[in-house]
Amino acid sequence: MVIPTLPSDIITNILSRLPSKTLIRFKSVSKQWYSIINSPYFINLHLSQTLISDNYPNLITCKDTLFSSPISDNYPHKNRFVQRILGSINGVLSLFSSSSSISDDHTNPNFHFSKLDHHYKHRFFRILGSINGVLCISLSDHRSVVLCNPSTKTHHLIPPFTPSPYTNLQCQEIKESPGHDGNPVNILFNIVVYGFGFDSVTRDYKPVRMIETREDNVTVYRESSVYSLKNDSWKCVNDQTLLGQFFLQKDRVVFVNEVLHFIVVDTTDHKLKIKCFNLKTETFSIFDLPMMLDDRFSLMMSSYFRELGGCFSVFVNYQKFLEGLEQADLWVMKEYGNEESWFRLFCISDPAMLYGFSRVRSCVRAVVYSKDKKRVLLEFNNGSSFCWYSWGNNTFERITVHGWPYGDYAEPYKSCFTWTFLDSLVLLGKDKSVGKNRAKEEKNK
Repeated sequence: MVIPTLPSDIITNILSRLPSKTLIRFKSVSKQWYSIINSPYFINLHLSQTLISDNYPNLITCKDTLFSSPISDNYPHKNRFVQRILGSINGVLSLFSSSSSISDDHTNPNFHFSKLDHHYKHRFFRILGSINGVLCISLSDHRSVVLCNPSTKTHHLIPPFTPSPYTNLQCQEIKESPGHDGNPVNILFNIVVYGFGFDSVTRDYKPVRMIETREDNVTVYRESSVYSLKNDSWKCVNDQTLLGQFFLQKDRVVFVNEVLHFIVVDTTDHKLKIKCFNLKTETFSIFDLPMMLDDRFSLMMSSYFRELGGCFSVFVNYQKFLEGLEQADLWVMKEYGNEESWFRLFCISDPAMLYGFSRVRSCVRAVVYSKDKKRVLLEFNNGSSFCWYSWGNNTFERITVHGWPYGDYAEPYKSCFTWTFLDSLVLLGKDKSVGKNRAKEEKNK
């Protein structure tokens, strides 16, 4: 009996709809399938199918190595335990059950974090960006950067680029020069901020690095450079804006609409601005944040950029001095680049609710919209707690987290922010998946 062979284009169409983990195993089926799955055309086709699907991305975080969890959204209708704000009476958070019994863990959403086997031996320090399944990660030496795809277990170590006369300084390292009396008279340190983007025209992954060197709080050197994975090289880019100074926080850079966005402060009026770097044109620009300040607060304000539903968004935390988090807002730019299109999607103004999901009120961030676009996943205190928030009826659904690498509470300012991550077939080096799969098959026989 002769088994009919399907045309190559039909095989390609069928395979492109399968998960990347399955496809990596299927490379061992035949030379034809290996050739199809490893071809740039198929990798881009599979990525396109993944991007237009309604599947949730994975959550990913970093503590020496990578930890990932699928996003769970059971949204059960029975025995659902809901936290709701019942008015703002004395700012008290009321808890109630929507049925006679409180739900068990199996009826509520669960996140299960587990260590990823990425076959990279160096210790990771901080995730700098996540695009198309490719992660940009800084290493524990604070100098080196690697591109890594945990799905294909491939990586690419980015070569150093150090034209700065102050590159002997590590990130945020302080150097003091003693004066004649033995006391330090000047302080010299670097602020280094990375972003990570993708040029869809050239299909090139591009990390971007900004360095500002200050001496006695005066800027003495600035440098902006962009790396091309295709060319495996760095180049300097001219920053015409010459505005502001970068914040020390490294996790507030986001890639939206093929543009990287950084928070800076304008040194002329001391207002926060959004500094942009266009990956296609490799040029900088500036635009304003929405009018977010509330006169009720004489406070510290923290802004966290996100791409939510394809829109550039800013999640704002309002804090009174020494009193913790008081309010959280989500602002969305409905039409990208149009500063008049900013609008506030919701405001969480009950401090008791914000405190109810965490031991301390340090920060809360938006992560991703639900599939129905009526809820948003919120992350509290650097990932120590998560919940689904429905802004239409002001309800919160607590999520049970298992395997979180930082324990019950992650210290503020640690590099544990949560990113979203797509499974993809993008290759960043020599493909060793077939050999590893065959070795596993032989071991299991």
